[in-house]
Amino acid sequence: MTQVSALTADRLAAFAVFARHGNLTRAAAELHIAQPSLHTKLAKLSAELGVALYERSGRELVLTPEGEALAAFAADQHRAAEDFLSELGNGASRLRLATGRAALLWLLDRPLRQMVKSGVHVAVMPADRAETLRLVETGAADIGALAYDPPPHELASVLIASVPQVVLVPRPHPLARLTSVALSDLDGLALIAPPRGRPHRETLERAFAEAGVRLDTVSEAEGWDVIVHLATLGVGAAIVNGCVRPPRSLVAIPVVDLPTVSYWLCWRPQRAAMLAPFLREVRDDG
Repeated sequence: MTQVSALTADRLAAFAVFARHGNLTRAAAELHIAQPSLHTKLAKLSAELGVALYERSGRELVLTPEGEALAAFAADQHRAAEDFLSELGNGASRLRLATGRAALLWLLDRPLRQMVKSGVHVAVMPADRAETLRLVETGAADIGALAYDPPPHELASVLIASVPQVVLVPRPHPLARLTSVALSDLDGLALIAPPRGRPHRETLERAFAEAGVRLDTVSEAEGWDVIVHLATLGVGAAIVNGCVRPPRSLVAIPVVDLPTVSYWLCWRPQRAAMLAPFLREVRDDG
């Protein structure tokens, strides 16, 4: 048997399920086959390809680099089959997006709305940066949205926004008259912030400390939408990324000595063709 003939649809599908779970028992249950049968199927695939696809690390099964590459290939083949069926009229086109809440709510809402109107089934996969990269690199997601640093060079990417960090205050607040503020203007200002250990909280703590300014956290909340809601209730002010669209009761003022925040879309080059309509909507929105 040649290496090419080893890559049957059945084996690829089985390996894709195993790669997603990282567990033979759960993968076998999803595939409705016995665990020994799945183990044998994967062992034959590994032997015929001449590479180890996974290895044991403690009590866990971890994909090797070759296994990760095969998992992505299997996901691409499944994606191509879905697209082919859609072109035949036997299924709806799909878009799987891995993203955090900020990009979803305030940067990609209009392009996604247009995709849904055009008949595309959109599946949103909530994820932080590390999980977004994992989902895109393994092919589980078609495209991902990231903030701050650009994606790894092996992924195709496009910069979709670069926004200031802003402080949100009620319209009657004295700071609301200013067109911009420095950290020194926020000394002792009661702030709603993410919990300790979250990247944005750590960034604020570091910036305030370097500026010699007191960071007064009056409340903690997860997610820009929740933080903004608490600010509208009068709990405190908030520092958020400038893509956040505040309600009319709040004023967004750029903080000049905090860095701008960049947002990127990233995808595997193998998905470029099927992503063209979505990327066109994003460009038109920009």
